[in-house]
Amino acid sequence: MATKMLRPNVGIYVATADAFADWTAPTLTEITDATKVFNISPAVTDDYTLNMTDSDTDDSLAIVDNASVSTPTYSNYEASFDGFRDENAAADSVYNRFRTLFSAPDVKYYLIKRVGKVHDAAFAAGDLVSVYGVKTDYPVELIGDGEMIRHGARFLNTGEVRVNVAVGAGTAGSGPELKASVGTKSTSNGKVKVYWVPVGNLSGTEDEFVAGPSVADIEASGSVDLTEAIAWDSYELGATDSNAVDDRGLLDEGQVQTRGFAQFSGSLMFFRGITSETTGAYYSAFETFKAATDGSRPVGFLVTRVGIPASTALAADQEVSAFKFIADAFMDNTEGEDSVKFMVNFAPQGKLGVNVDATA
Repeated sequence: MATKMLRPNVGIYVATADAFADWTAPTLTEITDATKVFNISPAVTDDYTLNMTDSDTDDSLAIVDNASVSTPTYSNYEASFDGFRDENAAADSVYNRFRTLFSAPDVKYYLIKRVGKVHDAAFAAGDLVSVYGVKTDYPVELIGDGEMIRHGARFLNTGEVRVNVAVGAGTAGSGPELKASVGTKSTSNGKVKVYWVPVGNLSGTEDEFVAGPSVADIEASGSVDLTEAIAWDSYELGATDSNAVDDRGLLDEGQVQTRGFAQFSGSLMFFRGITSETTGAYYSAFETFKAATDGSRPVGFLVTRVGIPASTALAADQEVSAFKFIADAFMDNTEGEDSVKFMVNFAPQGKLGVNVDATA
């Protein structure tokens, strides 16, 4: 009687761009090189994507055909990982390895999937693996009320894909590298800060600010710590998938993509304070954005810090992200039994810095 394979018999690995002499035929020596191949399986959430999709096809008919003909041409595939964020950013863990690998755009990797063995089983010649060539996009921070913080790794295809190829002979090394500690998951609640920094508060250029947001600028008079006033309801702030431009050359056999314009979005729901209040977080948020559509739309940067307790003081070398926006639509939210709120939609202005270190 046949036996069904259970779900844990899958492993996800990442290889550097120079890991293989021939990426279409990885050897046992190459795939077990712990300096170039990494086992990230324990960090990847269950809703990952790493698979072939329908190929492009040519539907040309010959005069002798009496039914439809569809011939596959370019191979297509998709890749997207969400990984858990470690509560301790300094821990030597799988969670932090995942985040380090996918923290910056335009880095080339080979993503490898093995089905048939548990992720930490030793590789052997003959193991079947699927290899997908990618370049990284800007990462996406995934947070939500009552949810674990996750690091969204997004990718563009390089056109290099082979499915179910056998690992060639070689001498086994100690890899793929698997950190001894998986890590400690970090919750979203209480570990998010959001600041508004008007462009007039910048002590340097806008490009300098997105490359290393200044703590002095973020905390200067006129900048606003919005954190306490923000509701989880409808929270949206951060990088999204960049434009993927199909850009094949004559030699490419599969889907090749180039990163086009970076994309990011912002929409925040704020609590309204009672009208007698003239100080406090609710008052400050309302005063900052109440004139969003009167011809003097505020222009500035929304700066986020994720994964550090909100009570921790902002300091240089902490990791933050900065996004330039114009505050656009202002919408009151008065329905239902919950608190009166207002939503502000923000229009992106083409400048962003994702997971960069704050400066003094």
